[in-house]
Amino acid sequence: MDTCKKCRPCRKFCEIVPEIAGVFKSLGDLTRLQVISLLAADCSGKLGVGDLAARLGISQPAVSQHLKTLKAEGIVDSRREGFHVYYSFNRERMVRFREHFDLLYRSVMDRCDQQLFQETAPDQSLNLAIICYSYTGVTMDVAEQIRDSCGGEIITVRTREKYNNFTAYTRGVLRSRQGESDAIDPEIIDVSAYDLIVIATPVWAWKPAPAINAAITALSGCEGKKAAILVTCNGHPGEAIPILKKALEARGVNVSAEIGLTKRDVGDINRRNGIIGQIVSAYNA
Repeated sequence: MDTCKKCRPCRKFCEIVPEIAGVFKSLGDLTRLQVISLLAADCSGKLGVGDLAARLGISQPAVSQHLKTLKAEGIVDSRREGFHVYYSFNRERMVRFREHFDLLYRSVMDRCDQQLFQETAPDQSLNLAIICYSYTGVTMDVAEQIRDSCGGEIITVRTREKYNNFTAYTRGVLRSRQGESDAIDPEIIDVSAYDLIVIATPVWAWKPAPAINAAITALSGCEGKKAAILVTCNGHPGEAIPILKKALEARGVNVSAEIGLTKRDVGDINRRNGIIGQIVSAYNA
């Protein structure tokens, strides 16, 4: 299907929603949900119509009809062993449904973030420069959430020498531990036109990624600006935030927010809402 350009950004809801609507409809029945729960709790892999009927306290024809509906939507599969038919889940279908539901859920929560921002800072879009280096995409995901909720522009920092899965955890981590900088593009990052700078980076070996060290050096027109530091990490940000704060203050930047996020935090709606609040507070500081 061609992009219809009715929604920005396009997340192909016009394709996704009709597909998941059938799943929701088939699950919108208490007995069918009970069938799902029984199949989910079963460890034998040998639940048939008779077993389900006995556990649910309804007739076998009624169970067969419910299973037919669930099979039609691809939620359950059946297999025959001799005279017996056993039921289980269609894993591929469930994975696809989960991906589509997660996309819909995230889009709804992004809108909630926007509403939170509009309630906190009505009638304005923040003049932000979100300077972001992201290796796995997690940090960029957070940067895009901030931009979509608050406004502003993302300035993407890219290393000239690309890392791969091996070199990122060897050369990249070593350079991070030693406080070194990568060669990056853009060479100069002019922030003179912005009211708040957001520095967004992953943590490598408890220190900032080498690319963001270079980005702070590359800042132009930053003296007297306000900044928020945002780091993403697997567990603990370590020394990353104090190091970035010291480097920014050496450039004449006033750090007014320090945000550390784990991977779990990134998916936590309350934590995400807190990020928007911290960015607004930093902007108005």
